[in-house]
Amino acid sequence: VAVHAIGDRANAAALDAFATTGAWGSVEHAQLLRRADVPRFAALGLVASMQPAHLLDDRTTAETLWGDRTDRLFLAGSLLASGADVVLGSDAPVAPADPWLAIAAAVHRGDPGGFALNPAESLTPLQALRASVDGGRIIEGAAADLVLLGDDPLTVGPSAEQASRLRDMTTRLTLCAGRITSGA
Repeated sequence: VAVHAIGDRANAAALDAFATTGAWGSVEHAQLLRRADVPRFAALGLVASMQPAHLLDDRTTAETLWGDRTDRLFLAGSLLASGADVVLGSDAPVAPADPWLAIAAAVHRGDPGGFALNPAESLTPLQALRASVDGGRIIEGAAADLVLLGDDPLTVGPSAEQASRLRDMTTRLTLCAGRITSGA
């Protein structure tokens, strides 16, 4: 089951429904959470499917409407620390279908040159990358979906610098089902 929940009451209700029914699946967005609800994701075996680019495009609205709760927006770091499965996506066509934008927003939690919103909830580049891929392994003979990047996305540096590098990430080669689909 995939349940769409953005606000803290909607997320609490979604978690209650999963707990009551024993269903499994994901909460799409999980954007604003009560701190007490964070460990429930792992306890219920649920995926928190988040779209970090909304941290950028919803920020002003969130600060206006949820000013006293913005410290509970996109609790990706807390969810991971609690053992929850966090996956990142774009929410396209609402936000650009750009995985590097989502990864950069999860790492810096703001525009590269701007103020980071609740940086304690930032993901490392490795955590954000892992949350953005299916985690498959490269095995001889298996159909491969791979990309060869133009730079190392795991280079450590100040958060804003990392975000800027991630947003500018280039792909040199793409393999889809083992066939080159772009690049040389």
